[in-house]
Amino acid sequence: MIVWVIAGLLGLATGLRIGWALVNKQSLVSTAMILALGSLGLVAALNWQPLTLLIDTLLRWPNISIGLSQVALVACAAGSCVMITTVSSSRAPATARRIAVAQYGVAAVIAAVSLAVFLSAGQQPEMSPEEYLRRNLGSGGNALPWLLPLLYVLMALSLVVWAGLRHSNRTRRGRALFVFTVGIVLIVLASAFFLLRAAGTTGPVGVGAAATLLGCAMLIVAAGSLLPSLEDWFGAHRELRTIQPILDELGHRHPDVGIGVRPRGPLAFRVAERMSLISDALFLEATAADGALRPVDSSGADVTDLEDLITREDLEAPDVPPAEQARAVAEWIFAGRGGAVGDGRAKFPGLAWLRQPSPFSDREWILEIARQYRTLTADAVHAVPERAGQGAVAD
Repeated sequence: MIVWVIAGLLGLATGLRIGWALVNKQSLVSTAMILALGSLGLVAALNWQPLTLLIDTLLRWPNISIGLSQVALVACAAGSCVMITTVSSSRAPATARRIAVAQYGVAAVIAAVSLAVFLSAGQQPEMSPEEYLRRNLGSGGNALPWLLPLLYVLMALSLVVWAGLRHSNRTRRGRALFVFTVGIVLIVLASAFFLLRAAGTTGPVGVGAAATLLGCAMLIVAAGSLLPSLEDWFGAHRELRTIQPILDELGHRHPDVGIGVRPRGPLAFRVAERMSLISDALFLEATAADGALRPVDSSGADVTDLEDLITREDLEAPDVPPAEQARAVAEWIFAGRGGAVGDGRAKFPGLAWLRQPSPFSDREWILEIARQYRTLTADAVHAVPERAGQGAVAD
């Protein structure tokens, strides 16, 4: 059951990466992640005894699943190595692609040689994967087929650990990379234990403990791979709740810009689409409040794009904290609720106030305005019962 949980999580992570690659442009990093996660999930699945017995029976070679696990583990190491070297490299895409092809070529040769050595060692009686490892990696066993793949996995994943720890940080992707790297560290330790036993050295850690460590490593790798998707999903829902009040208000005022339409696709794309529609509606509101659809600049030339007008050098953002600037914009929109055009125009702070502060991106600025507007609407909702209660007391 635990094996299938591990394989299921790794399969889910692989499926998410495949879906992302289909939606976006295919890249070396996405391909390498799919290969690494899929191969590691295959290693987990091949250690489930009913599946092991089925594959051995179909291929008519006892314990052939162990040899296929070696190949899958080599593929996982190759994919992880290509992923981390491509992410951390500043080389041109063509050069990075050639390096990746070379890495895959080396891994393919090692996998082929490992499988050939495994088959040349002859057949053994059918047994469970853990029992097979205990007999062949112990004293008197045939450990030769394990030396080459384990040595490659140890070297390749050590490079992944070094680069992963170097590039881990507090960002969303950096945190996920750190968790992924912790799982790779455990795989390196388990591989080192297996390699020591294959070399004839017995230590305090047995085959069963090393296999358990490898299972824990797979769980952590799966968690690190799923972490960005989970954070994106929860973050997108939180942002949707934040922008919904201002989205509804501007949707009533400017239905022609398409606010209220629910585009299909990943949730993060839908959030970005709604934010772009809020931005368009804000520009339309600013045009109406400024009193001219085609304003004229100081040189006398027509300005047909309000966004160009807002980004003029003489319209610098006000020297106030970003939260206060966003609050002023939100109060302007809030004052015009229910068609109160006069009040809304009176509170218009000016075109310069719509220009985002330097620390903010376009997305962050729209989100901050929406957050301030949501606070205003929440305060108004709470104020209505209070005024009703005061009126009842006065009566």
